Amino acid sequence: MPKSTKDARRARLAGKHPDWTRAQLDDAVRASYLSKDPEKRAKQCSGLTPHARKHKHTAKVIAKATVSDLEHLDIVTFSRDILRLTLWPSQETLLRALYALPMSADDLSRYGTMTRRTSVDCGPTQEADEGVWALGARAGKSLLASIIALYECTARAARWRASLRKSEIGYAVIVATRLQQAQDIVQAGAARLATNSPLKDMIAGEPTQTRLEFKNGLCILSLPCNSTAGRGLPIFCLILDECAHYFTEGVKADTDIYGSLCPRLAQFPGAKTLLPSTPSAKQGLFWRWFKEGFDVAGRVTVQAPTEFMNPAVDRAFLEKIRLRDPDNYAREFDAQFAESASNYFTSDTVDAALVLDGDVSPADGVDYHLAIDQSGATGRDRFGAAVAHCEEDGRVIVDALRSWDTRNLDMILEALGLLAGRYRAGRVLCDAYASGWVTTALNKLGLEAERRPGLPQVYSNTRSLMTAGKLQAPGSGELRAALLNTTAFFGSNNSLSIVHERTAEGHADVADAVATAVWSASGRTPELQRAFSDADIDRCLKAA
Repeated sequence: MPKSTKDARRARLAGKHPDWTRAQLDDAVRASYLSKDPEKRAKQCSGLTPHARKHKHTAKVIAKATVSDLEHLDIVTFSRDILRLTLWPSQETLLRALYALPMSADDLSRYGTMTRRTSVDCGPTQEADEGVWALGARAGKSLLASIIALYECTARAARWRASLRKSEIGYAVIVATRLQQAQDIVQAGAARLATNSPLKDMIAGEPTQTRLEFKNGLCILSLPCNSTAGRGLPIFCLILDECAHYFTEGVKADTDIYGSLCPRLAQFPGAKTLLPSTPSAKQGLFWRWFKEGFDVAGRVTVQAPTEFMNPAVDRAFLEKIRLRDPDNYAREFDAQFAESASNYFTSDTVDAALVLDGDVSPADGVDYHLAIDQSGATGRDRFGAAVAHCEEDGRVIVDALRSWDTRNLDMILEALGLLAGRYRAGRVLCDAYASGWVTTALNKLGLEAERRPGLPQVYSNTRSLMTAGKLQAPGSGELRAALLNTTAFFGSNNSLSIVHERTAEGHADVADAVATAVWSASGRTPELQRAFSDADIDRCLKAA
């Protein structure tokens, strides 16, 4: 690559990060040409690193990759020369802190920032057996979890095998928020890193979606937080990935999961327990460990925003999210804890409301309200739509709901036009931050686009109606799951934010559409406004 191109990229990074050293800028320039996807990055780095070419012994280690060779490597060298990864400086510092590796002046500065200290003279002097990492989204938590699990299963194999009986399998267990995330950590993370490195010769058989077994008798097992499959297993490394967000059918599951698996570590002296997570509220297992962690010996407790851990994240995207919902941004990307959180709906109230069998046929003289939550045709998000009306007695009926998981916008818009025509709806409420294409597309259908208020307002209205028994909706499994997956966060000024954990169905688009249609239908009924005043809604919010 021409030198001028590297210099230009280094200059741009220096402008964004004036406090970075030359070494940090050079690392960032090299890393900027690598994919953020672990599999693609491993393929890009399929040759030996420059460091490995300079050191014949390291090259020999990579070529053989036997247990006897690996056990002499520290985790930073392991990730760089065996897994062929280029970590961001803050990610490497975090690994150095956990394993008590030597730190440079820059490492100490970063470690001081992560531990909320003004200055740090030295890093941890003893390897930690516990870690609590409050990190922003896209900070590399799952990648670091995969690296640690692989390191413990290969380079540390002799240490853990000494505590196992003959023919007994030892486990590095990673617990995730849901099944899909558990599969991604093993398949898209640990398994693909291993199979694209010299470690592939140590793998026993074909990796499954949640299991990666090695010939040395150790295994990486990933489980969702609603599974009890880990009970009774010999566990030498327990990683509770995103444990601040463990819920099972609306029930906080973090303490139960940890309580069931913690006794399994007693078999292994020095067994590791790691809690890497984006913060939630000041409650639950993750908050308790974090609050006490700075004073607990043998525990590395850190807190760092997304940009600090992963400077490659697009700043324009972060600013867009911050403007949409500052409170949610503070949690998700600044790694700040909310004051409190709760599941917004209970299974009883949801089941009592989802009683209709399919669509309700349109009737003459009824004012129908159509709302959508557009996906943008990207990622796993779906395009949701709902129609609702209000009865004379104040009940709100959700007459129809639709959910499309296709990226064919023409097909979606055609179906949306038919739905609007069937229920004589000339106006469509949509996301408050809808892109321009939404308004344009709706106008072509002869529909007027109107922006809905914020999610806290529309969901507060929906819950008030549910609590009063005045909401009826189709018995959709997708809608039920989305409503039960709704979390309310309350900030220090009692401000409310509504959040949905991402699932295989996306970000609960159909629930947003239903809540918006219900708000539109109920908000134009004087009788309902008198029955459910703002004071009533405020009382419901405080009760949460």
